[in-house]
This record gives sequence, structure tokens and C-alpha cells, in this order.
Amino acid sequence: MTGKLIFKMELFKFLRDKSFLITAGVIGILNIVLTLLSLSLASAFSDSYYESTATASMIGTVAIVGVIVFFGNIIFAYVYPFHMISMDYKNNVMAMMVASGVNRRKLFFAKIGAIFICTIALMLMIALIPTILFLIQLDAWNDFADGFNSVFYYTDLSFGKFIFSGLLGYLNMLMVIATACIIMKGKNLSFLLFIGFNILSSMVTGILQTLAFSFDFSSTGSYIFQLFLTIISIVVFGYISLRTLEKQNL
Repeated sequence: MTGKLIFKMELFKFLRDKSFLITAGVIGILNIVLTLLSLSLASAFSDSYYESTATASMIGTVAIVGVIVFFGNIIFAYVYPFHMISMDYKNNVMAMMVASGVNRRKLFFAKIGAIFICTIALMLMIALIPTILFLIQLDAWNDFADGFNSVFYYTDLSFGKFIFSGLLGYLNMLMVIATACIIMKGKNLSFLLFIGFNILSSMVTGILQTLAFSFDFSSTGSYIFQLFLTIISIVVFGYISLRTLEKQNL
């Protein structure tokens, strides 16, 4: 089986995972409803005519629900990649695919690519629409654009660099998750191993960045060095997970 067919198979499998797709849809709808409700209540509360104990109580309730939904978004963003990598182990599908002749190396890269695309698409679906609605309702496009551009002006970054470093950082996180899940064969303890890998990676990166500061890099040099460290992390964790999968007794 070619890598392209394996990649399509992985995408099809993830798109058929109705439970998580429904969960993502529910979270996305809650985000939209809470955004519109919050804007409506904020407008009513700012008007002294509508200001009342009932309105204040409603705002408190919406705030509590908003905090819960916010943490739900964060949990889903981490749980979904863990689920997609671990599901083949838990369903004993991994052993069947390997036994049927699927190349483990091709399977690994196809799975990482499919997970990367699916998670980015889901996160955009969940977060992008509420953000756009918020900006439209507040008529704050100009203020947002000015503030967004000022960030790049003072940090000497461009929007392209910002997006690229963000995607690279997310790919690095997926590699760490994949390493933890493959070593633990999809067990729930994979999350603890993921935390341990993150702590270790942060310590090593922090030490290297501290050493780099002594060379007094420019903003561009610091950006390139940060990308270099991220790429090294991706390569290291990718190599560990791939070698583990190739030698693993399924």
C-alpha cells in the first residue's frame, strides 16, 4: 500500500469518528452562543435603563459557563490528538494493519500528517467563527488590525513568520504526543509521559536559549534560533517514536 493511500485511509478514519466530530460541533456552537450572549449582555449592562440585579446575575452565570467552556476547548485540543494516535492501539487495529503488509514508516508519517490537518481544521472551526462574530459585533476590525500589526512592529516579526512558527510549534507538540502514545501503546498513562517529555524538553530548550542570549542575537537571529530548536525537537521525538514503532511488538 502506498503512502498516499495510507494517508487517505487515515483521513477517512478520522472523519468517520462521529463522537469526536459531534463533540467538536457542540463546543463550536457553545462558543458561538456564548459569544453572542456575552456581547448582548455587555451591551444591556452598559445601559443604565437595563442595569439590574437580574442582568448582573445573568452575566455571572454566563461568565461561569464561559470559563467551563474555555477549559473544555483546551481539554479537547489536547485530548483529540491523543485519541487519534491511541485509537488504533486500543482497537487492536495497529497490529492488523501491520500484519496486512502496511509499512510502519509510511503509516507513521501518514498518521501524523492526517492528525495535523484534522486538528488544525477542527480548532479553526471551533475558535475562528466566534472570534469573527466578536469582532463584527464590536465593530472592532480596525482596532484589532492596528493592535495585531503593532505586535509585529515591536517584535520585528511578520504575519508569515508568526503563522509558520505557530504551525511548527504545534507539529512539535504532535510529535511529543505521538512519542508518548507509541511508547505506552495507547494507554491512558501516555498523558503523564507526555507531561514528562514536555518538562524535559522545556528544560533543555531553556538552557540552550540562555546560552544563546550570551551571543546577543538580533531579533531575526533569535527567531531563527528558536525555529532551529523546535526543528531539532521535532526530529528527535519523531525519530524516537518512529524507531519505537518499527521495533514494537504489536
